Amino acid sequence: MSNNSSNTAEPAQQWQRLSPWAILYFIVNTGYRLIADGFLNMLPVLVLFVVNVERKIFWAAWGGGIALLALVAYGCAYYATFRFRVQGDAQVLLHKGVFTKERLALRFTRVQNINLATPFYFAPLGRTNCQFDAAGSSDKEIVLPALSNAYAQQLRRFILASKQRSDEVEGDTEQEAQVATSADLALPNHEVAKYGLMSNMALLALAALMPIVNMVDGLFEQLVIANLDAFFNAHDLLAAYAEELTLITLLIAAVILTVGGSVIMALLRFYNFELFIEQARFRRVAGLLERQQLSMRFTKVQSATIKQNWVAVLLRRYTLSFAQVATFGPKHQQDKQSLLLPVLTHAQMTQMMATMFPWFANYDSDLQPVSRRYFWHRVGLFAALPLATVSCSLAAFMHWAFIALALLILPLALYHYCIYKRLGWQLVSHQGQEFLIHRSGLIGSVLTVCELFKAQQVSVVQTALMAKAQVATISIQFASKRLTLPFMPEQQARMLADRLLFHIETDQRAWF
Repeated sequence: MSNNSSNTAEPAQQWQRLSPWAILYFIVNTGYRLIADGFLNMLPVLVLFVVNVERKIFWAAWGGGIALLALVAYGCAYYATFRFRVQGDAQVLLHKGVFTKERLALRFTRVQNINLATPFYFAPLGRTNCQFDAAGSSDKEIVLPALSNAYAQQLRRFILASKQRSDEVEGDTEQEAQVATSADLALPNHEVAKYGLMSNMALLALAALMPIVNMVDGLFEQLVIANLDAFFNAHDLLAAYAEELTLITLLIAAVILTVGGSVIMALLRFYNFELFIEQARFRRVAGLLERQQLSMRFTKVQSATIKQNWVAVLLRRYTLSFAQVATFGPKHQQDKQSLLLPVLTHAQMTQMMATMFPWFANYDSDLQPVSRRYFWHRVGLFAALPLATVSCSLAAFMHWAFIALALLILPLALYHYCIYKRLGWQLVSHQGQEFLIHRSGLIGSVLTVCELFKAQQVSVVQTALMAKAQVATISIQFASKRLTLPFMPEQQARMLADRLLFHIETDQRAWF
């Protein structure tokens, strides 16, 4: 039975082909992966082509045409070998591969999310990609592309209902049936653009492009720097400062490109952002070129993190993320396991946190500090000791070195004092459940909330000197991240470790 015609409550269980429109997805996805994974390796060839090859348009057209034909052939072959099957209410089976045959089986009990993503080229066709996120690893992600919207929704509801019966979790079927029609949170695109200012996406892209700049340094100097210098020298009033003005212009252009690129990347990812709260589940829809639909059940949330860097402090905005079980794979694959709310006001952030943690609406931000010995430890180890070592080494050659370097102790001490003051923790009890609040940062802050019973491992470390000072460092491994509280008073560290172990051993609720 074709996946496009099934309207029954249970999807057809025989082996099925995808729609022929899936060829388009395989072509685009393969091309994207080749560019993303092999771009840096191809840079030397591209630079040689730009600098040395004549008739560039002719040879580029030939090369591009051959590459496109190869992608089309590969996409058709991949489509011809692709089969999938929903086996009862237990697992999804997948057969695929052109040169390497793969046989994949994903059990429903390992499915964290079933996300629907609609690329811009599928939107007019009424088709979507069904993405299965499995717990613990992103190496073998399963995507069923070009399914009809109706079949994708049906498949999603069926698998989540089957998983509900296996996990004996109440309420999933009802939640899936009652789909919200109006968003509980909608972000205007001018707010989404602020996330581009707050994030470092463009800085990472700029760092990745630095090898290009080094390779085409001579060409850049000839085409850009020389023309700018000639422009300023052509004006009598500016000629005396031509070099300085050229440098300032390049710096301004770099800032504009960096900020503009970051804003564009934010809009591509979070355009027309909408968040729906359907009983005990979040559902996020966003994206410009690809409308990504991500859902997350409240019980799957391992931690909630509120971030505010120095730009966000100036804009009075927050970034909130709800994390599931962390995966081991590329960063962009790990991001798929988190529900990110990119830019929120204080009221919106408090509302979303209170939806997940009702006690957060009355949360007192006065956290308990770690021991002041942590500050002196950082100053001594990372400021005083290095400066003293360098000063003594240079004193024999430059008598002023000791005084000059000694003055640096003040700004370094202030830096470490800010880190010490930001670090704090607090235990919150609510209806028999206990939560840990952890805060760190420098100018801004990172606030993390985790429920104690979801901890995986607890360790208390205490050196001989720390034992003498009656302090200890506690490290807590959750399924989504690791939290560390250094130089806590020993009594508090032991108490927190005991509370964690108590909940881990006695709480029978499913944490995953």
